[in-house]
Amino acid sequence: MHNKAKSVTIFDVAERAGVSKSTVSLVLTQSDKVGNKSKQKILKAIDELGYVYNRDAAAMRSKRSNLVAIVINDLTNPAMAHLATSLQLLLNDNGLQAMIVSSNNSLELQANAVKNLKEYNAAAFIICPVANTCPKWLDTLSAQHKVITLMSEVPFSAAPCVLPDYKKASHVASMHLLAQGVTNIVFIGSELTLSDSQALQSGFNTACAQHSITALAPIDCAVNTALNAKNAFIEAYKHSPTLNAVVCANDIIAQGVIAAINSLTHHCIKVVSCHHIPNSAVINNHLTTVAINTTDIAKRCLLILQELLQNTAPPVKTLVNVNLQIRDSSQ
Repeated sequence: MHNKAKSVTIFDVAERAGVSKSTVSLVLTQSDKVGNKSKQKILKAIDELGYVYNRDAAAMRSKRSNLVAIVINDLTNPAMAHLATSLQLLLNDNGLQAMIVSSNNSLELQANAVKNLKEYNAAAFIICPVANTCPKWLDTLSAQHKVITLMSEVPFSAAPCVLPDYKKASHVASMHLLAQGVTNIVFIGSELTLSDSQALQSGFNTACAQHSITALAPIDCAVNTALNAKNAFIEAYKHSPTLNAVVCANDIIAQGVIAAINSLTHHCIKVVSCHHIPNSAVINNHLTTVAINTTDIAKRCLLILQELLQNTAPPVKTLVNVNLQIRDSSQ
């Protein structure tokens, strides 16, 4: 059977709609330069004729596709999965096609994913970088492609990044506890030397300084799991039994700390988290935590991407605001 869609050309659509070929092209590429009346005539002609727009062929002609590669470091993390979904929806609404892959927190998988995605002639790369991502590798990629990093900063890289205001997150969480008169307070997280953790510790230390409090040495639970956090906190508590407040890097760490506190005879320890992770545990309903809006992260990312695609230089770092949600765990 003859396939009508394959025989219909852009010239046929232009003739049916009574417009020029260039006007049809503008509508097909979702330009805002065409009036609504003409746009509706063209869309009607496309529907009547069964015209199919070959985006791949158009990309070959323009030497740039509408594909945006999104490399997420951990799709098992609910917050990162939500971020990926928000990005996909926003990109699609703006005429761009998202391809999402996971690097599974592996530097090797991240590098291989980017190498393979280059073959698709992507218009841009949006990367949630794995810990210890090399700034030289990222800058080399940025010299060849449009690149944005999200959620984590790669120190000394010139690639634009969009991330939550981690320093503010820990600062407001710590100030909330310190305002209640606690005196023996500690920060607990994993991989304390990484940039995100350093920012969290900076906000914590600033809050302590404002209250003239000397904080206990930070607790490093090595791996970002509730079990590691529980064990690390129990060990630290043996050396600091007067501890009465804990600032946790995220909800997963807080889950382990609260489990540790519940196993102790002394329960009067206030707990806050600096990073809410949706569905990480049932204790979230009782946990004072800092909400990080991944939809806002995605929106800021889109604005940066649009600047890059227009060859405009965006800011190197964009911080997105955070909000403290006070619940029972800190009362």
